[in-house]
Amino acid sequence: MIIQHPMLWCAVALMAGIAVGLNFPTPYYLPLLVAVFAACCLTRKTRHLYDVLTLLVWFLLGCSRVAIEDGRWEFENGRWGIEEGAASVQSALTARLERAGVSPRTLALCSALVVGRKDGLKRETRQAYNRAGAGHLLALSGMHLGIIYGMLYLVFIRLVRFSKWRWHALPLVLLALWGYTLVAGMPVSLVRAALMLSFLTAFSLMEYDTDPLHPLALAAIIILLIAPGTLLSVSFQLSFAAVFFILVLWRPLSERFRGVNWAIRMLMVSCIASFGTMPLVAYYFHQVSLIGPLFSLILIPLTTVIIYMTIATMVLPVAPLGSLLNYAEAVQNKVIEWAGSIPGGLLTDVYPSKLSIALVYGVMLIGIVRFRSR
Repeated sequence: MIIQHPMLWCAVALMAGIAVGLNFPTPYYLPLLVAVFAACCLTRKTRHLYDVLTLLVWFLLGCSRVAIEDGRWEFENGRWGIEEGAASVQSALTARLERAGVSPRTLALCSALVVGRKDGLKRETRQAYNRAGAGHLLALSGMHLGIIYGMLYLVFIRLVRFSKWRWHALPLVLLALWGYTLVAGMPVSLVRAALMLSFLTAFSLMEYDTDPLHPLALAAIIILLIAPGTLLSVSFQLSFAAVFFILVLWRPLSERFRGVNWAIRMLMVSCIASFGTMPLVAYYFHQVSLIGPLFSLILIPLTTVIIYMTIATMVLPVAPLGSLLNYAEAVQNKVIEWAGSIPGGLLTDVYPSKLSIALVYGVMLIGIVRFRSR
């Protein structure tokens, strides 16, 4: 296609079609899809018309997918209907933490961070994380899977990616990624991250250089074709918005500010993710954190340590590891309390309209296009 990032535009057209199909259901989308697809095949030599018809095919595919099966909430609450099987595994893993002597507060936090089990978290803990602008740490996301993938990359991929043994590492990495995603109950943010990392791992082993936006778009297409109702999920919208803005802004910003240290780079990533999700957070949760990106410099490394230590304790449930885990949780809790006590760090009672959110994102995208074109 002539347009840049064709896979991304196809994913956007699919999302638009699903949105239209959910709000205006009709059985006429499918014959329209067949007609436009036929026209698309007949106009392959007319490049501009072919591009337009291709996007229209993806749009009508989204409309037809909803019309064929009225699965508005076949995907509910960020889950895929495997909670019972995942819950038994989660209970067994948290029991191993109890054997190591972790405190109830540490057990609740580690269960939320590693296996997505948040029933043990107290309301006060959730509110403290929200005041500190770190509520996203308690919900499993691509960041959590990325932390685990970092360990897998160092152990399996980095050592063999240029050798003849590299394809033997791919099944192990995929098994670990998707096994963890299944144990966590397959929240949409983890499914998106697992798909992206699976594609990127395969491309890396093939020594094939690709734009990271393509795996993101492909992950969105797969998820939406399987369960179009995910488009209405808050976790889907926040997850893809955060990753999209990081992918489109991180590289040009890092090239412009070469030579800065790792702390500034981490702050840049946190600010970009907050910038991309701020309108949605304001719309759904009616609050905006002004200090969250800054405290991410402390909280994300601490969370990484806690996740690695939790996995180690689940594998080897001994008292010394449990004590270290209690200490790490106490340090993170102090940082959360400190961040939440800063006056003016959290803007509350924010109630933007849908139109204002759409206008804000429109302005953001226009600014991104102009910035990247320079």
